Amino acid sequence: MQMNSKQLNAGAVRDRRAGFTLVEILAVLAILSLLMALSVVGFQKFKERGYVTKTHSTMAELRMKITNYESKFGAPPPDTLAALKVRADNDLNEGAEALFAALHLKGFPEGDNVEEESLGNSDEDSTATPYHRDAGVSQLLEVMDGWGNPIAYFAPSGYGKEQRYLMSEPADPNDPEQRVSAQKSTKTGAFANADTFQLISAGTDGLFGTDDDETNF
Repeated sequence: MQMNSKQLNAGAVRDRRAGFTLVEILAVLAILSLLMALSVVGFQKFKERGYVTKTHSTMAELRMKITNYESKFGAPPPDTLAALKVRADNDLNEGAEALFAALHLKGFPEGDNVEEESLGNSDEDSTATPYHRDAGVSQLLEVMDGWGNPIAYFAPSGYGKEQRYLMSEPADPNDPEQRVSAQKSTKTGAFANADTFQLISAGTDGLFGTDDDETNF
């Protein structure tokens, strides 16, 4: 039995509706790829906000502990280990290490310990000086930001001096060392927090001195 033209056309329409064309499949794949890319970008932004929040929380904790230290000693912690009579293996991360050492001195037993989850030792150094109020602690630790890099610390006496930091999560794995100085106000040209102290995180890009630095001022 032969089919007429109407029956043939109807069959062709059914065949086209039965499956996707190559163009339709490619369009669906393109849409799925776009959605996946947007979800990855959104997740990364969510993670970055978490790192920023963690850094702000850590800096708030440090401000409170530094204030307690200042109320006892009359000045914020020094940003050199020599001022604390602590000997180090190197001069990397010294501001951050001096801050940790000062907040945990044997002569400051009423001070609170910095939360352990915020601590690191990117240059893996230690000291023979028994400085810590808890016996047996010899590492020269640093307080880390949300990205896992040391938070630079400057006392007013150290403004104008450069510090060297070894980054745990460097922007360039082949060049993990960063240099940083206390920052100045863009309005006045004078050092920010001139009479107190500065805390500086290298931020998302892991580079000090860029627009995404996180600070306490």
